[in-house]
Amino acid sequence: MELLPFKTFRKTTNRLYTLVDGSGKYMVKSYCGSGNLDRYRQEKLTINHWKEAGCNVPAIYDKKVDTLPEPYLVTSFIEGALLRQYLSTNVHTAEDKLKTLTKLFDQMALRHNFAVQANDSYLVHYDPSSGNIICTGNSFYFIDFETPARKRTAVLELAAIEVTTTCKWIVRDLGIEFLEEVMKLLVDSYKNHRFLLRLMVKRTTGRPFQFYHRWRDRRRKAANPKKEVTKYDIADVLSDLLSR
Repeated sequence: MELLPFKTFRKTTNRLYTLVDGSGKYMVKSYCGSGNLDRYRQEKLTINHWKEAGCNVPAIYDKKVDTLPEPYLVTSFIEGALLRQYLSTNVHTAEDKLKTLTKLFDQMALRHNFAVQANDSYLVHYDPSSGNIICTGNSFYFIDFETPARKRTAVLELAAIEVTTTCKWIVRDLGIEFLEEVMKLLVDSYKNHRFLLRLMVKRTTGRPFQFYHRWRDRRRKAANPKKEVTKYDIADVLSDLLSR
């Protein structure tokens, strides 16, 4: 049995490892810091819930790792690139990346439709980012589910938050010049869920004190104009597309 540290693209309080033994290769997540047992239970529960709903998530294995303190979770190692890596490198063409995003948005729309119809908040990802999606050909595996559910928020609004945040990461990785193309793909995939798209706009542009929020948005973008992607970027382009 060989246990090796696994490097993540962003800082985390937990520790990740790859585990290789005679039966295969696995990912091991060791939960550290405050509330680690609750976060372990939350993630295990959500992964199993997504799997029962037919979503692509890593499989959980009951394997003992004697060198690690509990709690830890052993899952299958998913071969593929993080969506962030896929979009931000020059290995693939822009056309291929946009085709991949179409497939991702189509799959997300199906999941969100089911979640809203079933009023199932656990089928919404609470820590969405391009670093929590693994690309494996035509499929996508979602990871990192330890963030607890927002029980008092409606499922539709939770889905709108997930889509908005995911789009921000995607455009940031792909390049701000692709903003409108990405949003067009989103509108097409969610054409039967325009109420969700309209809510994405309303959550940003419908807040009180718009002058103040717009002012903060301009300051944020001025600090990093080539990289920063904000909720207003997403909402303004989406609003224009929905009005056509």
